[in-house]
Amino acid sequence: MKELFQMLPDPRFHLVYGITQRFSEGPSPRQVRLNREGFKLLEGISKKMLVYPHQKLGVHPSPAKGDVFSPIFGKITEVNERSIFVEAVEPDEELRAAAQSVEKVDLLAMPERGGELVPILKGLGLNTGSLGQDCETLIINGLNPDPGVTWAEPMLLAHQRNLHNGLEMLRRLSPARRILLAVPKEIRLQHHDVEIVHVPSHYPASVNALVIKAVTGKERPDGVGIVGLHNVWSLGRVAVTGLPLTETVITIGSFTHSGNYIVKEGSMIGELLAFANIEFRDGDTLVRGGPLRGESIEKLSRSVTKGSTGVFVVEAGSVPVMEGHSPCINCGACVLVCPARLSPNLLSRYAEFALHERARKEYVEQCLECGLCGYVCIARRPVLQYIRLAKHKLAEADAVRRLEELKPVGQGEAASGAAQGGN
Repeated sequence: MKELFQMLPDPRFHLVYGITQRFSEGPSPRQVRLNREGFKLLEGISKKMLVYPHQKLGVHPSPAKGDVFSPIFGKITEVNERSIFVEAVEPDEELRAAAQSVEKVDLLAMPERGGELVPILKGLGLNTGSLGQDCETLIINGLNPDPGVTWAEPMLLAHQRNLHNGLEMLRRLSPARRILLAVPKEIRLQHHDVEIVHVPSHYPASVNALVIKAVTGKERPDGVGIVGLHNVWSLGRVAVTGLPLTETVITIGSFTHSGNYIVKEGSMIGELLAFANIEFRDGDTLVRGGPLRGESIEKLSRSVTKGSTGVFVVEAGSVPVMEGHSPCINCGACVLVCPARLSPNLLSRYAEFALHERARKEYVEQCLECGLCGYVCIARRPVLQYIRLAKHKLAEADAVRRLEELKPVGQGEAASGAAQGGN
Protein backbone atom coordinates (compact mmCIF):
# COMPACT_ATOMS: atom_id res chain seq x y z
CA MET A 1 0.00 0.00 0.00
CA LYS A 2 2.99 2.36 0.11
CA GLU A 3 2.37 3.13 -3.57
CA LEU A 4 -0.95 4.72 -2.63
CA PHE A 5 0.76 7.27 -0.39
CA GLN A 6 3.31 7.95 -3.11
CA MET A 7 0.51 9.01 -5.46
CA LEU A 8 -0.14 12.25 -3.59
CA PRO A 9 3.23 13.83 -4.48
CA ASP A 10 2.51 12.80 -8.09
CA PRO A 11 3.78 15.74 -10.21
CA ARG A 12 0.36 15.85 -11.89
CA PHE A 13 -1.05 16.90 -8.52
CA HIS A 14 1.28 19.88 -8.16
CA LEU A 15 -0.79 23.08 -8.12
CA VAL A 16 1.93 25.53 -9.21
CA TYR A 17 2.67 25.91 -12.91
CA GLY A 18 4.85 28.99 -13.31
CA ILE A 19 2.23 30.61 -15.55
CA THR A 20 2.20 34.38 -15.07
CA GLN A 21 0.95 35.84 -18.37
CA ARG A 22 -2.36 37.67 -18.43
CA PHE A 23 -5.51 35.87 -19.51
CA SER A 24 -6.45 35.69 -23.17
CA GLU A 25 -9.84 36.94 -24.28
CA GLY A 26 -12.16 34.10 -25.23
CA PRO A 27 -14.28 33.94 -28.37
CA SER A 28 -17.22 36.18 -29.26
CA PRO A 29 -19.99 33.61 -28.83
CA ARG A 30 -22.36 32.82 -31.70
CA GLN A 31 -24.88 31.73 -29.09
CA VAL A 32 -25.06 31.69 -25.30
CA ARG A 33 -27.05 29.48 -22.98
CA LEU A 34 -27.75 31.22 -19.67
CA ASN A 35 -28.90 29.46 -16.53
CA ARG A 36 -32.54 30.34 -15.82
CA GLU A 37 -33.30 27.90 -12.95
CA GLY A 38 -34.82 29.76 -10.01
CA PHE A 39 -34.72 33.13 -11.81
CA LYS A 40 -37.76 35.30 -12.43
CA LEU A 41 -37.59 36.99 -15.82
CA LEU A 42 -38.11 40.73 -15.95
CA GLU A 43 -41.31 41.98 -17.51
CA GLY A 44 -41.12 41.97 -21.28
CA ILE A 45 -38.23 39.49 -21.55
CA SER A 46 -39.45 36.90 -24.05
CA LYS A 47 -38.62 34.92 -27.16
CA LYS A 48 -37.56 36.91 -30.27
CA MET A 49 -36.63 39.94 -28.17
CA LEU A 50 -33.39 41.77 -29.06
CA VAL A 51 -30.98 42.27 -26.16
CA TYR A 52 -27.66 44.01 -25.58
CA PRO A 53 -24.60 43.43 -23.34
CA HIS A 54 -25.21 43.97 -19.61
CA GLN A 55 -28.99 44.16 -20.05
CA LYS A 56 -30.68 42.58 -17.03
CA LEU A 57 -32.85 39.62 -17.96
CA GLY A 58 -33.88 38.13 -14.62
CA VAL A 59 -33.56 38.26 -10.86
CA HIS A 60 -33.15 35.50 -8.31
CA PRO A 61 -35.17 35.46 -5.06
CA SER A 62 -32.09 34.58 -3.01
CA PRO A 63 -30.26 37.69 -1.75
CA ALA A 64 -26.97 35.82 -2.24
CA LYS A 65 -27.57 34.87 -5.90
CA GLY A 66 -26.52 37.38 -8.55
CA ASP A 67 -29.00 38.52 -11.18
CA VAL A 68 -28.63 37.37 -14.80
CA PHE A 69 -27.62 39.62 -17.69
CA SER A 70 -27.13 39.25 -21.41
CA PRO A 71 -23.40 39.06 -22.21
CA ILE A 72 -23.82 39.81 -25.94
CA PHE A 73 -25.83 41.62 -28.59
CA GLY A 74 -28.40 39.02 -29.55
CA LYS A 75 -31.91 37.76 -30.03
CA ILE A 76 -33.59 35.48 -27.51
CA THR A 77 -34.37 32.28 -29.43
CA GLU A 78 -35.72 30.11 -26.61
CA VAL A 79 -36.75 30.37 -22.98
CA ASN A 80 -37.49 27.27 -20.94
CA GLU A 81 -37.46 26.31 -17.27
CA ARG A 82 -33.71 25.72 -17.25
CA SER A 83 -32.16 28.06 -19.81
CA ILE A 84 -32.30 31.28 -21.79
CA PHE A 85 -30.81 30.95 -25.28
CA VAL A 86 -29.48 34.09 -26.97
CA GLU A 87 -28.22 34.04 -30.56
CA ALA A 88 -25.67 36.70 -31.52
CA VAL A 89 -26.79 39.43 -33.95
CA GLU A 90 -25.11 42.39 -35.58
CA PRO A 91 -26.49 45.35 -33.62
CA ASP A 92 -28.13 48.33 -35.26
CA GLU A 93 -27.65 51.89 -34.04
CA GLU A 94 -30.57 51.66 -31.64
CA LEU A 95 -29.24 48.51 -29.98
CA ARG A 96 -25.74 50.00 -29.74
CA ALA A 97 -27.16 53.13 -28.15
CA ALA A 98 -29.01 51.00 -25.60
CA ALA A 99 -25.76 49.23 -24.69
CA GLN A 100 -23.92 52.53 -24.34
CA SER A 101 -26.63 53.82 -22.01
CA VAL A 102 -25.84 51.17 -19.37
CA GLU A 103 -24.80 53.17 -16.34
CA LYS A 104 -21.49 52.27 -14.76
CA VAL A 105 -21.37 51.91 -10.98
CA ASP A 106 -18.38 53.30 -9.10
CA LEU A 107 -18.33 50.81 -6.24
CA LEU A 108 -15.17 52.23 -4.70
CA ALA A 109 -16.76 55.67 -4.38
CA MET A 110 -19.79 54.36 -2.53
CA PRO A 111 -20.05 54.88 1.24
CA GLU A 112 -22.03 51.67 1.71
CA ARG A 113 -20.44 48.85 3.62
CA GLY A 114 -21.31 45.34 4.83
CA GLY A 115 -24.91 44.32 4.36
CA GLU A 116 -25.70 47.54 2.50
CA LEU A 117 -23.42 46.44 -0.33
CA VAL A 118 -24.94 42.99 -0.79
CA PRO A 119 -28.07 44.03 -2.75
CA ILE A 120 -25.95 46.34 -4.93
CA LEU A 121 -23.53 43.53 -5.79
CA LYS A 122 -26.38 41.08 -6.33
CA GLY A 123 -27.88 43.59 -8.75
CA LEU A 124 -24.55 43.55 -10.61
CA GLY A 125 -24.64 39.79 -11.07
CA LEU A 126 -22.35 38.72 -8.23
CA ASN A 127 -23.01 35.67 -6.08
CA THR A 128 -22.38 37.11 -2.61
CA GLY A 129 -22.93 34.04 -0.40
CA SER A 130 -19.25 33.58 0.48
CA LEU A 131 -18.21 37.24 0.42
CA GLY A 132 -19.75 38.62 3.63
CA GLN A 133 -19.19 35.73 6.03
CA ASP A 134 -19.67 36.52 9.71
CA CYS A 135 -16.21 35.61 11.01
CA GLU A 136 -13.23 37.03 12.87
CA THR A 137 -10.67 35.76 10.35
CA LEU A 138 -11.29 35.43 6.62
CA ILE A 139 -8.91 33.39 4.46
CA ILE A 140 -8.68 33.85 0.70
CA ASN A 141 -7.85 30.52 -0.91
CA GLY A 142 -5.24 31.55 -3.48
CA LEU A 143 -4.50 28.06 -4.84
CA ASN A 144 -5.66 26.50 -8.06
CA PRO A 145 -8.70 24.41 -7.08
CA ASP A 146 -7.79 21.30 -9.10
CA PRO A 147 -4.78 19.79 -10.83
CA GLY A 148 -4.77 21.16 -14.37
CA VAL A 149 -6.50 24.42 -13.47
CA THR A 150 -3.85 27.13 -13.88
CA TRP A 151 -5.49 30.57 -13.47
CA ALA A 152 -4.54 31.25 -9.81
CA GLU A 153 -0.97 32.43 -10.47
CA PRO A 154 -1.92 34.98 -13.16
CA MET A 155 -4.70 36.25 -10.89
CA LEU A 156 -2.16 36.80 -8.13
CA LEU A 157 0.82 38.05 -10.14
CA ALA A 158 -0.42 39.62 -13.38
CA HIS A 159 -3.77 41.15 -12.41
CA GLN A 160 -2.71 43.33 -9.49
CA ARG A 161 -5.28 46.09 -10.06
CA ASN A 162 -8.10 43.58 -10.18
CA LEU A 163 -6.80 41.85 -7.02
CA HIS A 164 -6.34 45.14 -5.17
CA ASN A 165 -9.90 46.29 -5.94
CA GLY A 166 -11.32 42.87 -5.10
CA LEU A 167 -9.57 42.98 -1.72
CA GLU A 168 -10.84 46.50 -1.04
CA MET A 169 -14.44 45.47 -1.78
CA LEU A 170 -14.02 42.31 0.30
CA ARG A 171 -12.95 44.41 3.30
CA ARG A 172 -16.08 46.52 2.95
CA LEU A 173 -18.26 43.43 2.80
CA SER A 174 -16.67 41.31 5.51
CA PRO A 175 -16.81 41.99 9.25
CA ALA A 176 -13.56 40.02 9.66
CA ARG A 177 -10.88 41.80 11.66
CA ARG A 178 -8.16 39.91 9.81
CA ILE A 179 -8.01 38.91 6.14
CA LEU A 180 -5.28 36.50 5.01
CA LEU A 181 -4.28 35.43 1.51
CA ALA A 182 -3.12 31.80 1.36
CA VAL A 183 -0.75 31.13 -1.54
CA PRO A 184 1.54 28.22 -2.48
CA LYS A 185 4.94 28.09 -0.81
CA GLU A 186 6.67 28.54 -4.16
CA ILE A 187 5.08 31.93 -4.89
CA ARG A 188 6.87 34.97 -3.50
CA LEU A 189 4.10 37.51 -3.64
CA GLN A 190 4.57 41.00 -2.26
CA HIS A 191 1.26 42.71 -1.58
CA HIS A 192 1.20 45.70 0.74
CA ASP A 193 -2.50 45.55 1.64
CA VAL A 194 -3.02 41.93 2.67
CA GLU A 195 -1.20 39.45 4.92
CA ILE A 196 0.32 36.56 2.96
CA VAL A 197 0.42 33.02 4.35
CA HIS A 198 2.27 30.23 2.52
CA VAL A 199 0.67 26.78 2.40
CA PRO A 200 1.42 23.40 0.73
CA SER A 201 0.85 23.16 -3.00
CA HIS A 202 0.14 19.50 -3.72
CA TYR A 203 -3.47 18.48 -4.24
CA PRO A 204 -5.69 18.12 -2.20
CA ALA A 205 -4.06 21.04 -0.33
CA SER A 206 -6.35 23.48 -2.20
CA VAL A 207 -9.56 22.08 -0.68
CA ASN A 208 -11.00 24.80 1.57
CA ALA A 209 -11.00 22.75 4.77
CA LEU A 210 -7.34 21.82 4.27
CA VAL A 211 -6.35 25.41 3.52
CA ILE A 212 -7.97 26.47 6.80
CA LYS A 213 -6.05 23.77 8.66
CA ALA A 214 -2.77 24.74 6.97
CA VAL A 215 -3.23 28.40 7.93
CA THR A 216 -4.58 27.98 11.48
CA GLY A 217 -3.22 24.56 12.49
CA LYS A 218 -6.76 23.56 13.50
CA GLU A 219 -9.60 21.58 11.97
CA ARG A 220 -12.92 23.48 11.80
CA PRO A 221 -11.80 26.39 14.02
CA ASP A 222 -14.42 28.81 15.29
CA GLY A 223 -14.59 32.27 13.78
CA VAL A 224 -12.74 31.40 10.56
CA GLY A 225 -14.23 31.75 7.09
CA ILE A 226 -12.82 31.14 3.63
CA VAL A 227 -13.49 32.53 0.16
CA GLY A 228 -12.09 31.45 -3.19
CA LEU A 229 -9.73 33.60 -5.26
CA HIS A 230 -12.10 33.21 -8.21
CA ASN A 231 -14.80 35.04 -6.21
CA VAL A 232 -12.36 37.84 -5.34
CA TRP A 233 -11.44 38.15 -9.03
CA SER A 234 -15.14 38.53 -9.93
CA LEU A 235 -15.57 41.16 -7.22
CA GLY A 236 -12.53 43.06 -8.49
CA ARG A 237 -13.70 42.77 -12.10
CA VAL A 238 -16.97 44.53 -11.29
CA ALA A 239 -15.13 47.19 -9.26
CA VAL A 240 -12.73 47.86 -12.16
CA THR A 241 -15.29 47.91 -14.99
CA GLY A 242 -18.27 49.33 -13.11
CA LEU A 243 -20.46 46.97 -15.16
CA PRO A 244 -22.48 43.87 -14.28
CA LEU A 245 -20.54 40.61 -14.23
CA THR A 246 -21.07 38.67 -17.45
CA GLU A 247 -17.74 36.82 -17.59
CA THR A 248 -15.67 34.17 -15.88
CA VAL A 249 -12.06 32.99 -16.00
CA ILE A 250 -11.55 29.36 -16.94
CA THR A 251 -8.75 27.02 -17.88
CA ILE A 252 -9.47 25.21 -21.14
CA GLY A 253 -7.33 22.12 -21.32
CA SER A 254 -6.58 18.64 -22.62
CA PHE A 255 -3.60 16.30 -22.31
CA THR A 256 -1.59 18.35 -24.80
CA HIS A 257 -2.92 21.91 -24.39
CA SER A 258 -3.88 24.33 -21.64
CA GLY A 259 -4.73 28.02 -21.57
CA ASN A 260 -6.54 30.55 -19.39
CA TYR A 261 -9.30 32.65 -20.90
CA ILE A 262 -11.83 35.31 -19.93
CA VAL A 263 -15.04 33.99 -21.46
CA LYS A 264 -18.62 35.20 -21.61
CA GLU A 265 -21.12 33.63 -19.25
CA GLY A 266 -23.20 31.08 -21.15
CA SER A 267 -20.50 30.35 -23.77
CA MET A 268 -21.03 26.96 -25.37
CA ILE A 269 -18.37 24.39 -24.56
CA GLY A 270 -18.05 23.32 -28.19
CA GLU A 271 -17.20 26.87 -29.24
CA LEU A 272 -14.66 27.21 -26.44
CA LEU A 273 -12.86 24.01 -27.42
CA ALA A 274 -12.74 25.05 -31.07
CA PHE A 275 -11.37 28.47 -30.11
CA ALA A 276 -8.63 26.80 -28.03
CA ASN A 277 -7.85 24.38 -30.89
CA ILE A 278 -8.78 21.35 -28.82
CA GLU A 279 -10.37 18.52 -30.77
CA PHE A 280 -13.12 16.44 -29.18
CA ARG A 281 -13.31 12.88 -30.54
CA ASP A 282 -15.69 9.98 -30.03
CA GLY A 283 -14.97 8.31 -26.70
CA ASP A 284 -13.50 11.44 -25.11
CA THR A 285 -15.06 12.81 -21.94
CA LEU A 286 -16.03 16.44 -21.35
CA VAL A 287 -15.49 17.82 -17.86
CA ARG A 288 -16.79 21.16 -16.62
CA GLY A 289 -14.74 22.24 -13.62
CA GLY A 290 -11.48 20.60 -12.62
CA PRO A 291 -10.44 17.08 -13.69
CA LEU A 292 -10.82 15.66 -10.16
CA ARG A 293 -13.82 17.57 -8.80
CA GLY A 294 -15.59 18.64 -11.97
CA GLU A 295 -18.70 17.14 -13.54
CA SER A 296 -18.79 15.01 -16.64
CA ILE A 297 -21.16 16.48 -19.21
CA GLU A 298 -22.70 14.83 -22.21
CA LYS A 299 -23.05 17.59 -24.84
CA LEU A 300 -20.89 20.20 -26.51
CA SER A 301 -23.95 22.46 -26.40
CA ARG A 302 -23.73 22.78 -22.62
CA SER A 303 -22.36 26.08 -21.36
CA VAL A 304 -20.24 27.68 -18.65
CA THR A 305 -21.56 29.76 -15.77
CA LYS A 306 -19.96 32.61 -13.82
CA GLY A 307 -18.78 30.05 -11.27
CA SER A 308 -17.13 27.72 -13.79
CA THR A 309 -13.40 27.24 -13.27
CA GLY A 310 -12.43 25.05 -16.20
CA VAL A 311 -13.38 22.99 -19.26
CA PHE A 312 -11.34 19.86 -19.97
CA VAL A 313 -11.27 17.07 -22.52
CA VAL A 314 -10.17 13.73 -21.09
CA GLU A 315 -9.02 11.70 -24.08
CA ALA A 316 -10.41 8.21 -24.57
CA GLY A 317 -8.15 5.58 -23.05
CA SER A 318 -6.20 8.00 -20.84
CA VAL A 319 -8.24 7.05 -17.77
CA PRO A 320 -9.79 3.61 -17.21
CA VAL A 321 -13.55 3.69 -17.64
CA MET A 322 -15.66 3.78 -14.47
CA GLU A 323 -18.44 1.23 -14.19
CA GLY A 324 -21.34 2.12 -11.92
CA HIS A 325 -22.21 -1.53 -11.24
CA SER A 326 -18.67 -2.60 -10.36
CA PRO A 327 -18.67 -4.02 -6.82
CA CYS A 328 -16.31 -2.63 -4.20
CA ILE A 329 -13.45 -5.08 -3.56
CA ASN A 330 -12.64 -3.69 -0.08
CA CYS A 331 -9.01 -2.94 -0.95
CA GLY A 332 -9.01 0.12 1.33
CA ALA A 333 -7.26 2.39 -1.22
CA CYS A 334 -9.88 5.13 -0.86
CA VAL A 335 -9.70 5.01 2.94
CA LEU A 336 -5.91 5.47 2.88
CA VAL A 337 -6.03 8.63 0.76
CA CYS A 338 -9.14 10.29 2.24
CA PRO A 339 -8.04 13.61 3.82
CA ALA A 340 -11.23 13.73 5.91
CA ARG A 341 -10.49 10.29 7.39
CA LEU A 342 -13.81 8.86 6.19
CA SER A 343 -14.61 5.47 4.68
CA PRO A 344 -15.56 6.26 1.07
CA ASN A 345 -16.01 2.54 0.38
CA LEU A 346 -18.89 2.36 2.86
CA LEU A 347 -20.35 5.71 1.89
CA SER A 348 -20.48 4.85 -1.80
CA ARG A 349 -22.14 1.51 -1.13
CA TYR A 350 -24.75 3.07 1.12
CA ALA A 351 -25.53 5.61 -1.59
CA GLU A 352 -25.63 2.92 -4.27
CA PHE A 353 -28.39 1.12 -2.39
CA ALA A 354 -30.21 4.29 -1.22
CA LEU A 355 -29.24 3.79 2.43
CA HIS A 356 -28.72 7.50 2.88
CA GLU A 357 -29.33 7.69 6.63
CA ARG A 358 -26.62 5.06 7.15
CA ALA A 359 -24.32 7.27 5.10
CA ARG A 360 -25.16 10.18 7.39
CA LYS A 361 -24.15 8.11 10.42
CA GLU A 362 -20.81 7.54 8.69
CA TYR A 363 -20.39 11.34 8.36
CA VAL A 364 -20.96 11.58 4.61
CA GLU A 365 -21.74 15.29 5.01
CA GLN A 366 -18.15 15.86 6.16
CA CYS A 367 -16.79 14.67 2.79
CA LEU A 368 -14.53 17.34 1.23
CA GLU A 369 -15.31 16.12 -2.31
CA CYS A 370 -11.65 16.13 -3.32
CA GLY A 371 -12.13 13.20 -5.71
CA LEU A 372 -9.08 11.20 -4.61
CA CYS A 373 -11.26 8.21 -3.70
CA GLY A 374 -12.43 7.73 -7.27
CA TYR A 375 -8.94 8.41 -8.61
CA VAL A 376 -7.38 5.52 -6.68
CA CYS A 377 -10.33 3.10 -6.89
CA ILE A 378 -9.02 -0.17 -8.31
CA ALA A 379 -12.56 -1.33 -9.14
CA ARG A 380 -13.17 1.93 -11.07
CA ARG A 381 -16.28 2.84 -9.11
CA PRO A 382 -17.71 6.40 -9.33
CA VAL A 383 -17.11 6.85 -5.61
CA LEU A 384 -17.35 10.65 -5.47
CA GLN A 385 -20.50 10.65 -7.59
CA TYR A 386 -22.17 8.20 -5.21
CA ILE A 387 -21.17 10.34 -2.23
CA ARG A 388 -22.51 13.49 -3.87
CA LEU A 389 -25.76 11.65 -4.56
CA ALA A 390 -26.11 10.70 -0.89
CA LYS A 391 -25.43 14.27 0.23
CA HIS A 392 -27.98 15.59 -2.26
CA LYS A 393 -30.66 13.13 -1.13
CA LEU A 394 -30.02 13.93 2.53
CA ALA A 395 -30.27 17.67 1.81
CA GLU A 396 -33.58 17.09 0.03
CA ALA A 397 -34.94 15.04 2.94
CA ASP A 398 -33.83 17.71 5.43
CA ALA A 399 -35.57 20.42 3.38
CA VAL A 400 -38.82 18.44 3.37
CA ARG A 401 -38.50 17.88 7.12
CA ARG A 402 -38.05 21.60 7.74
CA LEU A 403 -41.13 22.39 5.67
CA GLU A 404 -43.15 19.88 7.66
CA GLU A 405 -42.00 21.50 10.90
CA LEU A 406 -43.17 24.90 9.65
CA LYS A 407 -46.70 23.70 8.92
CA PRO A 408 -49.41 24.78 11.40
CA VAL A 409 -50.16 22.23 14.11
CA GLY A 410 -52.71 19.72 12.85
CA GLN A 411 -52.17 20.38 9.14
CA GLY A 412 -49.68 17.57 8.75
CA GLU A 413 -51.90 15.11 10.63
CA ALA A 414 -54.92 16.05 8.54
CA ALA A 415 -53.02 15.47 5.32
CA SER A 416 -51.74 12.16 6.64
CA GLY A 417 -55.26 11.07 7.64
CA ALA A 418 -56.64 12.01 4.22
CA ALA A 419 -53.92 9.98 2.55
CA GLN A 420 -54.68 6.95 4.70
CA GLY A 421 -58.37 7.26 3.96
CA GLY A 422 -57.65 7.30 0.25
CA ASN A 423 -55.86 3.98 0.55
